[in-house]
Amino acid sequence: MAGDRADLIFSGGVVHTVDAANSIAEAVAVAGGRILAAGSDAEVRATGGPATTHIELRGRSLLPGFIDSHAHFVGVGGLRDAIDCKAPGMDSIAALVEAVRERAQALPAGAVIRGRGYDHTKLAEGRHPNRHDFDPVAPDHPVIFTRTCGHILAWNSAALARSGLPETAPDPDGGRYDRDADGNLLGVSYERANAPFQAVSQPSTDQLRSWLLAANDAYLAAGGTSVHDAGGMAGQPVDIATDLVEAGDLQVRLYAFVTVNSLDHPHVPILNTGFRTGFGSERLRIGAFKVMTDGSSSGPTAATREPYTSNSDDSGIAYWAQDDLDALLGRAHRAGWQCTVHAVGDRAIEQTLDALARAQEEAPREGLRHRIDHCGITPPDLQQRVIRQGIVPAMQPAFFWEFGDGYIRNYGRHRADVMFPARSLIEAGVSVAGSSDAPVTDYRPLFAIEQAMTRATISGDVCGPDERVDLDTAIRMHTINGAYASFTEDVKGSIEPGKLADLTLLDVDLRDVPAAEVRDQPVAMTFVEGYTVHES
Repeated sequence: MAGDRADLIFSGGVVHTVDAANSIAEAVAVAGGRILAAGSDAEVRATGGPATTHIELRGRSLLPGFIDSHAHFVGVGGLRDAIDCKAPGMDSIAALVEAVRERAQALPAGAVIRGRGYDHTKLAEGRHPNRHDFDPVAPDHPVIFTRTCGHILAWNSAALARSGLPETAPDPDGGRYDRDADGNLLGVSYERANAPFQAVSQPSTDQLRSWLLAANDAYLAAGGTSVHDAGGMAGQPVDIATDLVEAGDLQVRLYAFVTVNSLDHPHVPILNTGFRTGFGSERLRIGAFKVMTDGSSSGPTAATREPYTSNSDDSGIAYWAQDDLDALLGRAHRAGWQCTVHAVGDRAIEQTLDALARAQEEAPREGLRHRIDHCGITPPDLQQRVIRQGIVPAMQPAFFWEFGDGYIRNYGRHRADVMFPARSLIEAGVSVAGSSDAPVTDYRPLFAIEQAMTRATISGDVCGPDERVDLDTAIRMHTINGAYASFTEDVKGSIEPGKLADLTLLDVDLRDVPAAEVRDQPVAMTFVEGYTVHES
């Protein structure tokens, strides 16, 4: 772009370039939607012309647009229509039931009532809600509540009837139901057992469109310009997203996973089509082939090598026999896909590493960036395998605030301290990508950056203080490392000449903000290819 004149110049600020040296510049020039220059005010102003727009930074921080490397984009938008179980006052089953009563009175019979974000460990009753709670207030509406982790559902009799399951349905492999004294389904399901109720809860086309747009607006307002959609956009969501991108209504860049949790999942046949990771555009691209292997960190349903500290009879839910996982990941590997695996517990991580090692041994490939999404309980022996095998972890230090006290209680301090061990792996040369897993927890990238720095729980405890990272590293996790995890580090993730002008302007110099206050710093403006897509 030599000789180009800048369309837009930012000057007089603190520009976190996120280049290899974490350089701080004063100014940035943008031309044709790309970074033209980054450097001193004098250097950058020299690229301007009569038509150049100037934005004075006034000492504020300008950063690359944030990248959330593991989130459920549709789910973030879906919060707008769901009962918010994290809202003030929603601290009991009685409160949840009253919210259902009000919603049922406002909706026609047969309409699905959704709730999102309850945590049974924090409810006054100390248990999951179930059909006997919901039935009296919504006998004619399917009610489906999703626990905060996304891996456990609570539902009513109308939802059961619509699912087609019998009262005494057996537990599927990799899942289970809570039951009453007679063996009948109580109204709570876990992991693979959720599938029939997820089908009941599927949104309409109009709802999907509105949820995608709501998620787009939410991320842009938070400074997020790219999201790795871990929920799986295959099918109708990606068709609608494509239409919205073509219409110019969806500005957040999506790297859309294809997600499966069983051999007979309807997305498995995509491995036979010739499609693979990388197809698409800078706006909407096919991402990794994602396989679920265990449960959630906070359920807790993560598959662990030793029983839970809180329950010596429980070590979580594992989805796969090793041979079956080996076969599926081997197929995806040979078909040219980037593989990623949801693995939270150390047993699931070990199983995943074994499967990916076998795939590479049987069909060697260059340039691998297979991922482990979550990579939760990762003690030193598994850290060494992640390093040796070149795995790219997508971690969620953001979880510690909401769930960290439960980690200590359920897994013990020794395991909580090696959960999401970002610092150890980064210091060993691993490109750890940061993410939120929203709507499991807060989608705001600044919240995740704060938590990578503090690893603090709500009670004030700290999980693994030696795994805390500094500000520059936390920013890299949520910018350039996210780009690396999606093979796009050459076009985004840092403020360097030639890269996309996806930028986030904060109202402060982030270096002056105490770590524990980063989450609430205001985003002044967000830019995609140099265009303003959010302004507060």
